[in-house]
Amino acid sequence: MIDKDDLHFDVSTGLKRVLGRELITDDEVAIFELVKNSFDAGADNVQLYFGDDVIIIADNGSGMSYEDLTSKWLFVAYSAKRNDRSAEDYRNIAAERRHYAGSKGIGRFSSDRLGAEVVIQSRPVGGGSVVHRLAVDWDLFERDATERFEKIPVLYAEQVGFELPRELKKFSSTLECGTAVVISRLRRPWSRQRILDLKSSLAKLINPFGEETDGFGIHITAPDEKAEDKRLIESEGKDADDGLLNRGLVNGRIGNFIFSTLQDKTTFIRVTIEGDELHTSLTDRGEVIYRIVEPNPYAYLSDSEFRCEIYYLNQSAKITFARRVGLPSVQFGSVFLFRNNFRVYPIGEDGDDWFGFGRRKQQGYARFLGTREIIGRVDVSGSDEDFQEASSRNQGLIETPAVEQLQKAVMEHCLKRLEKYVVPVSWGDKTDSNTDDLSRLMTDPGRARVTAAVANLVDNENVRLVEYSTRLIDLLNERSSDFETSLVGLRAIAEKIDDSQMLARLDVAERRFDDLKKSESDARRVADKALAAAEAANQRAITAEAEIETERRRAHFLESFVNVDSATILNLHHQVTIYAVDIAQQIENFLTETSGKEMVSRETVLKTLEQMAFLNRKVMSVTKFAARANFKLDSEKIETDLAAFIFDYIEQIARTTGTARLQIMAENNHPGIKLRFNPIDASIIIDNLVSNARKAKATRIDFRLTQENKSGLVIHVSDNGRGLAAGTNRSQIFEMGYTTTLGSGLGLYHVRQALGEMGGSIELDDVSKKGLGLIIKIASKGKKA
Repeated sequence: MIDKDDLHFDVSTGLKRVLGRELITDDEVAIFELVKNSFDAGADNVQLYFGDDVIIIADNGSGMSYEDLTSKWLFVAYSAKRNDRSAEDYRNIAAERRHYAGSKGIGRFSSDRLGAEVVIQSRPVGGGSVVHRLAVDWDLFERDATERFEKIPVLYAEQVGFELPRELKKFSSTLECGTAVVISRLRRPWSRQRILDLKSSLAKLINPFGEETDGFGIHITAPDEKAEDKRLIESEGKDADDGLLNRGLVNGRIGNFIFSTLQDKTTFIRVTIEGDELHTSLTDRGEVIYRIVEPNPYAYLSDSEFRCEIYYLNQSAKITFARRVGLPSVQFGSVFLFRNNFRVYPIGEDGDDWFGFGRRKQQGYARFLGTREIIGRVDVSGSDEDFQEASSRNQGLIETPAVEQLQKAVMEHCLKRLEKYVVPVSWGDKTDSNTDDLSRLMTDPGRARVTAAVANLVDNENVRLVEYSTRLIDLLNERSSDFETSLVGLRAIAEKIDDSQMLARLDVAERRFDDLKKSESDARRVADKALAAAEAANQRAITAEAEIETERRRAHFLESFVNVDSATILNLHHQVTIYAVDIAQQIENFLTETSGKEMVSRETVLKTLEQMAFLNRKVMSVTKFAARANFKLDSEKIETDLAAFIFDYIEQIARTTGTARLQIMAENNHPGIKLRFNPIDASIIIDNLVSNARKAKATRIDFRLTQENKSGLVIHVSDNGRGLAAGTNRSQIFEMGYTTTLGSGLGLYHVRQALGEMGGSIELDDVSKKGLGLIIKIASKGKKA
């Protein structure tokens, strides 16, 4: 082998096109790259200017000296961001940032995508009044592909101060250091819509979750669009919300305030990794449901500052989102990935399934959450060794062990954790999807679902429960059909956190419940025996009148009290006996529980009295309509048209047994909703609402029954009484014992409890201007018997 002179690469001017327009394939991505440079330079203020055939990206970052320009900016593919720096380095002084958004040394060629000429104006920290100016004509690189890259001239000059348009004079006059990239001879015009689209994308680039990222802000100035902005503001008027104006205006600071609104209107999960621990909190419409801590199984993410927030968008949240943002949530995107505080494209975009949510959704549509139902953000910080973007800038991250663990963490500990709450709790009550508050969950069935979901979560020796919602996870009313099953979940939670007080309450509740069950069983046995004997004797007396009765008009209630036979009377006796024995048992339990005590808590007294008051209300309801009921009272539930039943009860019972001082009106526009329910619960709902209206000195109460979204039953209730008293806590009016008058505070609580058993909810109607307005919603598929 004969040694000869070493060879070397020659680089032609064609490299510019490869690193510029062919690598940066999108105008928005080109601007993103330049904005990232400002972020990495320690800037907290970036100005985007769109003028006549010119775009300017100016920042107040650390700027560049002559040496920086010649040895770094003009050094192709060199990135100072890859080098280790001392603690005194100016970038570390400018901001406490451990990582950088870009580090390939090719972002400077983004300007070639946008325009044929770029002028760099830059003043470094401590640079005095001198501004270094560098001018590049990209078209010169395309004249001859055989010409050497380094032979194309780049013009350099020094100037005093920044030369920027007058609209940016205020910004430039305060710059002690910084950089302005002036791009001219634009390759494409920038219309108002293109700028608005860019603004929307930049809002997602920086932070779509309403938080500040290192104090970093982007402002857009487009003089030609100011007149249209002014017209829009004037046309919207004073009532326009920030979200509406923010999405429609071109000029001003870029922001996205939708997520701060969503936090109080839907369910979201937040997961962070802090060294060896993984922290999770789940919040539902402003209420923290739980906070847990467990060992971190993702070693590669221990120092990555991993943080994930995923929001479940129910129907109410989707409507709010579309109204504030101006487009459906599915078009906005799904779960975005941020590396070192900047978007990684195209992860999270509409149609992208980098995390695999969509593929998994197809395997179980009714069991899994997909990209159309969630929106969120994942943050990681790290070097290119762990998290490196593909060179094309729009192909996500290159696969590494850290990236593999990142995808697994988001799937297993973020999406699936959210799913294990949303599917059994929110999807368990389809009407809840149209609700932006906790009213549906404050019922006993709702609280039972929450308790079961949390109990299943903490049934793991590695999970430590730090906090849970005591509003939603607590003892249910003993009347609830979910009471017995909820005790299992409550005990698991109490044992998990070693809550001796809760365990003691559970023991007492279980004893009370067992006593009540035994008493009710005894009462039913006695009542059934008497009823059976009477029916046997009465059977012989049945004549042709029974046949005539079957041909009479079918209705839920008879027209009058005539022909009240012995069977009906025995039926009435049967039900009253059961409730009377229950009341007696409540009294006995209370006396036993308080025996020997000098002081009894208000909670204990209130709970006992509330149970007796409810049972007494049942007795009153039975005696009020038992003689007219065209169904068997000895069965707990009936299956019939609920809307028609309520309308019949109002017309034929409530109106005829009420007072002349209160006019009770009903209007039924519902086509029919067949459900299985307890008729006494339905009567308690109406009776309590009428009673409240009478106490409020109302002279009229209206019930309007309608259908909502082709399913379910909605009842609008309104009266012309005194309304809510001043100082009323609107969020507590359905709580047991809450009252601002001399009343018991049980009426609306009983209404909510009865509705809960029927799969319904109640809330205030803010539209009502006088008196009190309420909205009752009952799902089309009622609670199973």
